[in-house]
Amino acid sequence: MVIHQQSNTHTHTVTPALTTYLSLILGTLLMLNACTMPGGDQKISKIRLSIQNTLPIQRKKVPIVLTGAQLRKVNPDFTFKAYSVVTGKAPREVMIPAQADDLDYDGERDQLCFLLDLEPEETKEISILYDPNVKATLTLDINKQTRAAIFPELDVVAAIESNLIAYLLKPNGTFIAYGKRRSELFSVDTMFQPELDYERPLSPELRHHFENNGITLSQQVQVEIEKPEQQWVVRDLENQEVYFVRKSYNIETGLEQEPTTEGQLDIVQAIGLSLNTLLKPETPDMVALNHSEGLIGCGGIALWHKQEGEMIPLPTEGDYVRILADGSIRSIVQRIVPEWNVQGEIYWLTSTIFIYGENPWVEHHIHIDGNLSTDYAIATGIPRLSGASGEDRKQGWIWSWGTDPGGIDTLGVALIALADREGQEANIKASEDSLLPVILSPDAEGRLNYRTFAIWGGSIDGIETEAEFAEHVQITTTALKTPPHIKFLPKEEEE
Repeated sequence: MVIHQQSNTHTHTVTPALTTYLSLILGTLLMLNACTMPGGDQKISKIRLSIQNTLPIQRKKVPIVLTGAQLRKVNPDFTFKAYSVVTGKAPREVMIPAQADDLDYDGERDQLCFLLDLEPEETKEISILYDPNVKATLTLDINKQTRAAIFPELDVVAAIESNLIAYLLKPNGTFIAYGKRRSELFSVDTMFQPELDYERPLSPELRHHFENNGITLSQQVQVEIEKPEQQWVVRDLENQEVYFVRKSYNIETGLEQEPTTEGQLDIVQAIGLSLNTLLKPETPDMVALNHSEGLIGCGGIALWHKQEGEMIPLPTEGDYVRILADGSIRSIVQRIVPEWNVQGEIYWLTSTIFIYGENPWVEHHIHIDGNLSTDYAIATGIPRLSGASGEDRKQGWIWSWGTDPGGIDTLGVALIALADREGQEANIKASEDSLLPVILSPDAEGRLNYRTFAIWGGSIDGIETEAEFAEHVQITTTALKTPPHIKFLPKEEEE
């Protein structure tokens, strides 16, 4: 196996002169009211667009991806050398962390990505500021939430993670999902719930509880409602720390307490990026959510022989692996099998796996160069857990509910096939073994995409009931198949 690693997060030696230059560039990119360089007449260019959530549901951390070709169609001089993404209008604009990646591996960045929160049917205006005259590539990694890496010690092709979940990619095509155990910090009385419900600034009394537990909050603290009257997020923007507040559960019944002044609010924290802990002999904070034996695992792939009804693993030799992105917003791993011999026919397989910060899913893009014989298809799937399962062939989703392999915490896994492309079919089949397989046929161009996710009760994003998980799968499918509407706006008139 040959491994190529490409990092889109560059590290520069910062001299005093470069520090001044960097401050000047980034400072200028944020000065929407004054669109010229201080002391000069060089203009900062801007691309404006609106992003509309057409659904009557709240959407958090939605990946927005724009290609360089799209942006240059609006402004031909657009460059990824020095850019900034902001929302709102001056002087109250807010910077949105963003990154640019090189997906075709030609040495030039070709995609811009950022995450956006959208209320039901909300439209936000976004501005992309850039300086076409900057020669050096300037990148800031702010609050890194994803990682991709190569770990020969783990006998895997690669590993990829967000702050919520991790995946190990085995040579035979199997994916192993790892849940990240939340760190329990402390609990407070539910008398503090109203200030969370109304997203108010934290009271001195609640801040005092944080301080008594060794946590010093800055003055830039933002409260977000994750689930009304049940779950909240407390973001310390200055210290780049995130805390989660959850209503306590009744230990005897497993039911969440009614929203009264009784009970407790549990403050927990995610363990964050933690792939390196898997190199240790014991890793209690990282829990395997599916067994490593067999094929597929949780969203992996194999070749499916239709007549024989059997899965054929990917070849474990002669492949290439490269990291296309290892950034704060998303990470991307790509595996290429250039000479995949299937009954004497040679195919070129490209498998690209995306993961995004503050999201529990991975997206798998598969491209088979060459007309795959009609005798074969691609097999993927999810573990068959101890509880119930459900499927919807028309919508293209399948899910399973139960507990983790240790039988301790709740676990839900799901797969959503993007089967609305012409010529692509999603044939979801049942099985009597430990796998719920999904058989997918590539479209006319040899492509197919799907998403897999696992939500584990021991992590910060855990779901406690089967009904809630089934609803989450349906909402996620609807959101996936109805992306936000993006519209480029005309240039503002110069003052």
